[in-house]
Amino acid sequence: MPISAESHPLSPEQASTFDQVLRDDPQYREKLDAAVAAGGKRLFAAHFNGKRVAVALIEEDRPELDWVVVHPATRGRGVGKDFLRLIGQQLGAILALPRECEQPR
Repeated sequence: MPISAESHPLSPEQASTFDQVLRDDPQYREKLDAAVAAGGKRLFAAHFNGKRVAVALIEEDRPELDWVVVHPATRGRGVGKDFLRLIGQQLGAILALPRECEQPR
């Protein structure tokens, strides 16, 4: 079964549903909380078999990735790549990556 990507409201309630995904990356839990407080971002989740397996924050007014975290148990399986592709499809644009994620040409 492939993953699906879904947009969610950026709220404290939604943020708490990503605790398992972010368990090994507490700095991103802090970033998620800061984004909830500040606004200006869109929240996306990747789902597999009814469970959230990744989370991403996208800039509110443009198709630019702020950050993405994949659940530790699903890393190395192409989930992040598929997730970003699905987000781009939903946004109708190629998703721009942060400078530190871009590969040299």
